[in-house]
Amino acid sequence: MKNINDIMLNPVRMRIIQTLAVKQTMTATEISEKISDVPRTTLYRHIKILLDSDILSVISEQKIRGSLERTLAINTGEIMKNNTLENASQNAFTFLMKKYVLFHNYFKDINANTGKDKIFFNNTILMMTDDEFDQFLSELGDLFKKYNFEFSKGRKARDISIISAPEEK
Repeated sequence: MKNINDIMLNPVRMRIIQTLAVKQTMTATEISEKISDVPRTTLYRHIKILLDSDILSVISEQKIRGSLERTLAINTGEIMKNNTLENASQNAFTFLMKKYVLFHNYFKDINANTGKDKIFFNNTILMMTDDEFDQFLSELGDLFKKYNFEFSKGRKARDISIISAPEEK
């Protein structure tokens, strides 16, 4: 089996997971309607990879006009099983290397335009209690849900990564 990070950090699969995280359960057809900029066959291939890796589960099946429609959900148990202290360092490294490759490829392009593409780096240290940080994370989650628009003309994907890192000792 492939590394769960290699599976989940694919941009199309991440969008599928994010879409399901908001709606909880959806059919493949509903997912393809939400992520309409990705060809249906490509989306179904990525859904199959997520199903084969147990990251998604089939909640129910229903026959509709001769074909089987499956309702899908995120298998949080499988994700949590792979999110352990033993592999946390490897998970962080894989995540950071995927971001490095993304930036490396972007900056190799002679037509890269950071201003036009709104590329930026930010590091902010926030002084918060655990309760304040929990509230911040809850509000941040709400903000992500609020701005998680469907694809339409004029919209493009914006890859935003936020890392809560340990304090430097």
